[in-house]
Amino acid sequence: MSRVDDLVSNYKRHLSVKVQSGLPISQRTWFLVYPPQDERRIMNRVEEFGLATSSADLEWKLVDLSGSFTQWMDTFDPEERDFCLSKPDLVEEYADPGYINFVVSMINNTFSDVPSDIASKTVVALSGLMELFDFIHVSSVIEKIDGSFPGVLAVFFPGEREQNTYKFVGARTGWDYLAVPILSEKQI
Repeated sequence: MSRVDDLVSNYKRHLSVKVQSGLPISQRTWFLVYPPQDERRIMNRVEEFGLATSSADLEWKLVDLSGSFTQWMDTFDPEERDFCLSKPDLVEEYADPGYINFVVSMINNTFSDVPSDIASKTVVALSGLMELFDFIHVSSVIEKIDGSFPGVLAVFFPGEREQNTYKFVGARTGWDYLAVPILSEKQI
Protein backbone atom coordinates (compact mmCIF):
# COMPACT_ATOMS: atom_id res chain seq x y z
CA MET A 1 0.00 0.00 0.00
CA SER A 2 1.15 3.56 -0.72
CA ARG A 3 1.50 6.34 1.84
CA VAL A 4 -1.65 7.91 0.40
CA ASP A 5 -3.56 4.66 0.91
CA ASP A 6 -2.20 4.51 4.46
CA LEU A 7 -3.35 8.07 5.17
CA VAL A 8 -6.85 7.34 3.84
CA SER A 9 -6.99 4.14 5.92
CA ASN A 10 -5.76 5.91 9.08
CA TYR A 11 -8.27 8.72 8.54
CA LYS A 12 -11.13 6.22 8.20
CA ARG A 13 -10.00 4.52 11.40
CA HIS A 14 -9.88 7.85 13.21
CA LEU A 15 -13.43 8.73 12.13
CA SER A 16 -14.72 6.01 14.46
CA VAL A 17 -13.54 8.07 17.47
CA LYS A 18 -16.41 10.20 18.75
CA VAL A 19 -15.78 13.93 18.48
CA GLN A 20 -16.02 15.54 21.91
CA SER A 21 -17.84 18.83 21.93
CA GLY A 22 -16.78 21.62 24.23
CA LEU A 23 -13.05 21.17 23.62
CA PRO A 24 -11.03 24.14 22.34
CA ILE A 25 -10.52 24.16 18.55
CA SER A 26 -6.84 23.28 19.09
CA GLN A 27 -7.99 19.89 20.43
CA ARG A 28 -10.63 19.42 17.72
CA THR A 29 -8.08 19.83 14.93
CA TRP A 30 -6.78 16.81 13.05
CA PHE A 31 -3.52 17.14 11.14
CA LEU A 32 -3.33 14.73 8.21
CA VAL A 33 0.45 14.68 7.94
CA TYR A 34 2.25 13.46 4.82
CA PRO A 35 5.53 14.16 3.01
CA PRO A 36 5.33 17.29 0.82
CA GLN A 37 6.21 15.25 -2.29
CA ASP A 38 2.83 13.47 -1.88
CA GLU A 39 0.84 16.74 -2.07
CA ARG A 40 -0.45 16.20 -5.61
CA ARG A 41 -1.36 12.56 -4.94
CA ILE A 42 -3.23 13.54 -1.76
CA MET A 43 -5.09 16.42 -3.46
CA ASN A 44 -6.15 14.09 -6.28
CA ARG A 45 -7.80 11.85 -3.68
CA VAL A 46 -9.37 14.44 -1.36
CA GLU A 47 -12.85 13.23 -2.38
CA GLU A 48 -12.08 9.85 -0.75
CA PHE A 49 -11.70 11.63 2.59
CA GLY A 50 -15.05 13.34 2.05
CA LEU A 51 -16.74 10.04 1.18
CA ALA A 52 -15.22 8.37 4.24
CA THR A 53 -16.47 11.24 6.40
CA SER A 54 -20.00 10.92 4.99
CA SER A 55 -19.89 7.15 5.50
CA ALA A 56 -19.14 7.80 9.19
CA ASP A 57 -22.38 9.89 9.39
CA LEU A 58 -20.46 13.16 9.60
CA GLU A 59 -20.78 16.20 7.35
CA TRP A 60 -17.87 17.29 5.13
CA LYS A 61 -16.97 20.81 4.01
CA LEU A 62 -13.78 21.46 2.05
CA VAL A 63 -11.90 24.77 2.06
CA ASP A 64 -9.31 24.56 -0.71
CA LEU A 65 -6.74 27.33 -0.41
CA SER A 66 -5.31 26.60 -3.87
CA GLY A 67 -5.50 29.86 -5.78
CA SER A 68 -6.29 31.91 -2.65
CA PHE A 69 -3.23 34.11 -3.12
CA THR A 70 -4.45 35.16 -6.56
CA GLN A 71 -7.98 35.69 -5.20
CA TRP A 72 -6.56 37.91 -2.46
CA MET A 73 -4.43 39.89 -4.93
CA ASP A 74 -7.53 40.37 -7.11
CA THR A 75 -9.08 42.37 -4.25
CA PHE A 76 -6.40 45.06 -4.75
CA ASP A 77 -6.77 48.12 -6.93
CA PRO A 78 -4.95 47.18 -10.19
CA GLU A 79 -2.29 49.87 -9.76
CA GLU A 80 -1.62 48.89 -6.16
CA ARG A 81 -1.45 45.21 -7.16
CA ASP A 82 1.06 45.93 -9.94
CA PHE A 83 3.18 48.04 -7.59
CA CYS A 84 3.08 45.37 -4.88
CA LEU A 85 3.97 42.55 -7.28
CA SER A 86 6.88 44.52 -8.71
CA LYS A 87 8.61 44.37 -5.32
CA PRO A 88 8.73 40.82 -3.84
CA ASP A 89 9.65 42.06 -0.35
CA LEU A 90 6.56 44.25 -0.37
CA VAL A 91 4.33 41.24 -1.11
CA GLU A 92 5.50 39.63 2.13
CA GLU A 93 4.72 42.82 4.07
CA TYR A 94 1.21 42.93 2.58
CA ALA A 95 0.67 39.22 3.25
CA ASP A 96 0.92 39.69 7.00
CA PRO A 97 -1.77 40.57 8.02
CA GLY A 98 -3.66 41.02 4.71
CA TYR A 99 -3.36 37.55 3.22
CA ILE A 100 -3.67 35.89 6.64
CA ASN A 101 -6.94 37.73 7.27
CA PHE A 102 -8.21 36.79 3.80
CA VAL A 103 -7.51 33.08 4.37
CA VAL A 104 -8.95 33.11 7.91
CA SER A 105 -12.06 34.81 6.54
CA MET A 106 -12.47 32.03 3.94
CA ILE A 107 -12.33 29.42 6.70
CA ASN A 108 -14.58 31.30 9.13
CA ASN A 109 -17.14 31.89 6.34
CA THR A 110 -17.27 28.14 5.78
CA PHE A 111 -17.80 27.63 9.52
CA SER A 112 -20.65 30.16 9.52
CA ASP A 113 -22.28 28.50 6.49
CA VAL A 114 -22.70 25.23 8.41
CA PRO A 115 -26.20 24.99 9.91
CA SER A 116 -26.03 24.99 13.71
CA ASP A 117 -27.97 21.72 14.03
CA ILE A 118 -25.21 19.78 12.23
CA ALA A 119 -22.17 21.89 13.12
CA SER A 120 -20.95 19.57 15.89
CA LYS A 121 -20.99 16.67 13.40
CA THR A 122 -19.15 18.55 10.66
CA VAL A 123 -15.56 18.14 9.53
CA VAL A 124 -14.22 21.26 7.80
CA ALA A 125 -11.20 20.15 5.79
CA LEU A 126 -8.46 22.61 4.90
CA SER A 127 -6.42 21.73 1.81
CA GLY A 128 -4.04 23.55 -0.50
CA LEU A 129 -1.70 24.78 2.25
CA MET A 130 1.20 24.85 -0.22
CA GLU A 131 -0.36 28.12 -1.43
CA LEU A 132 0.68 29.72 1.88
CA PHE A 133 4.34 28.77 1.57
CA ASP A 134 6.74 31.74 1.50
CA PHE A 135 3.95 34.16 2.46
CA ILE A 136 2.42 33.18 5.79
CA HIS A 137 2.80 30.52 8.46
CA VAL A 138 0.15 27.84 8.85
CA SER A 139 0.33 28.37 12.61
CA SER A 140 -0.68 32.04 12.16
CA VAL A 141 -3.79 31.00 10.26
CA ILE A 142 -4.82 28.31 12.73
CA GLU A 143 -4.32 30.60 15.72
CA LYS A 144 -6.77 33.12 14.23
CA ILE A 145 -9.54 30.68 13.30
CA ASP A 146 -12.85 31.18 15.06
CA GLY A 147 -12.81 28.76 17.98
CA SER A 148 -16.59 28.92 18.45
CA PHE A 149 -17.19 26.43 15.64
CA PRO A 150 -18.17 23.18 17.42
CA GLY A 151 -17.05 20.77 14.68
CA VAL A 152 -13.65 19.44 13.64
CA LEU A 153 -10.97 21.12 11.54
CA ALA A 154 -9.05 18.59 9.41
CA VAL A 155 -5.84 20.08 8.01
CA PHE A 156 -4.07 18.41 5.08
CA PHE A 157 -0.53 19.14 6.23
CA PRO A 158 2.42 18.62 3.84
CA GLY A 159 5.30 18.34 6.26
CA GLU A 160 6.47 16.31 9.17
CA ARG A 161 5.62 15.73 12.79
CA GLU A 162 7.86 14.91 15.70
CA GLN A 163 5.89 14.47 18.92
CA ASN A 164 3.64 17.58 19.00
CA THR A 165 5.93 19.69 16.81
CA TYR A 166 4.89 20.20 13.20
CA LYS A 167 7.24 21.40 10.47
CA PHE A 168 5.57 22.78 7.33
CA VAL A 169 7.04 21.55 4.01
CA GLY A 170 10.17 20.53 5.90
CA ALA A 171 11.56 24.04 5.45
CA ARG A 172 10.10 26.08 8.26
CA THR A 173 10.86 25.76 11.92
CA GLY A 174 8.24 23.71 13.69
CA TRP A 175 5.69 24.79 16.22
CA ASP A 176 3.94 22.91 19.00
CA TYR A 177 0.27 22.25 18.46
CA LEU A 178 -2.31 20.18 20.32
CA ALA A 179 -3.83 18.77 17.13
CA VAL A 180 -4.51 15.08 16.74
CA PRO A 181 -2.04 13.66 14.20
CA ILE A 182 -3.22 11.30 11.47
CA LEU A 183 -0.16 10.04 9.65
CA SER A 184 0.60 8.60 6.22
CA GLU A 185 2.37 5.64 7.82
CA LYS A 186 1.07 2.13 8.14
CA GLN A 187 -0.57 1.68 11.56
CA ILE A 188 -0.18 -1.70 13.22
